Amino acid sequence: MEKIFKFIDFKYYKNFVVILAIFAVCMLLLLGFNVDYIPENSLLENIQLIALVAGFVLCLKAKNHKVLFRFGAMVIFLMFMRELSYGRCIFCQLPDNPHDFYPWSHYKYGWLAHVIVGIYIAAAFLYAIINKIWIDIKNIFEKIRFPFWDLIMMAFLTVMQLLGEKTLDSTVLEETAEFSLYCAIFALVYYFYKREQK
Repeated sequence: MEKIFKFIDFKYYKNFVVILAIFAVCMLLLLGFNVDYIPENSLLENIQLIALVAGFVLCLKAKNHKVLFRFGAMVIFLMFMRELSYGRCIFCQLPDNPHDFYPWSHYKYGWLAHVIVGIYIAAAFLYAIINKIWIDIKNIFEKIRFPFWDLIMMAFLTVMQLLGEKTLDSTVLEETAEFSLYCAIFALVYYFYKREQK
């Protein structure tokens, strides 16, 4: 257990409070304005993409541990595409409703979208394995400990997102938690990016 703890940073960083404040303020504003439903392809959903793009760019700018950061960029890009429903919210909108889309099954070769996503995921993991990502992980954690409270925050926001989506059927809670989670992911990437340059 001690060997695990030496890779964990239990210090308290201000980004924990910032992310929690983002989540709380968004929830209070939405509830204060009596927003009880957030449709697909809405303003909040589109703002989420900014946090993902920022994390993606930081991963590509990293000068050290490039295998790990590039794999991180691949994962974030997949999350970005997932938010766009892999292109459906741009190219497959219903004529009378910009917040609803045709399913892939509506198109003759729509099933290919799932195949392409599967190939991309396999390619990302193949890249990580071929380039021995575990060496980068080992090297970076020997120099930079993982921020414990960031992990707790991301776990909390993930639970809130799933609670809103699966249990409470609350798009307000779901999308607010998701936006805050993406901000937390950016904060985590920034934490490692700043320290790996030193």
